[in-house]
Amino acid sequence: MDREWAVIGARIREARKSRRMSQNHLAEMCNVNASYVGQIERGERRPSLRTLAALATALGTDASSLLLAPKGPRDLALQRLVDAVSNCPPEVIDAVALHAQVVVSTFRSLSECAVANAASPGDTPETSGV
Repeated sequence: MDREWAVIGARIREARKSRRMSQNHLAEMCNVNASYVGQIERGERRPSLRTLAALATALGTDASSLLLAPKGPRDLALQRLVDAVSNCPPEVIDAVALHAQVVVSTFRSLSECAVANAASPGDTPETSGV
């Protein structure tokens, strides 16, 4: 068993389980045998590029996320966002993107206010007469 393919197989298994998908269901979606999916997940077999692409599509992700290790917490958080909407219809994905933009904008505004308030500590409740 090749260590790199075992790690890739583990990523495939993790992605499948996080979507509460059985090996049988994934196999059906990819037009392969369920035992073959199990062998891939255990690193016993190397999928063809076509099968890898089919697995990624069925899992709602891209092949690079199955092949490459996450680089850090930011990548993991971004992957969680992608996973959350991967099987949603386009209108839900658009709504989530719009809400994310609002949340980020609000967070940035609040952060700027906090920085501005920290820079001018002269107006405290004790000194402002409030």
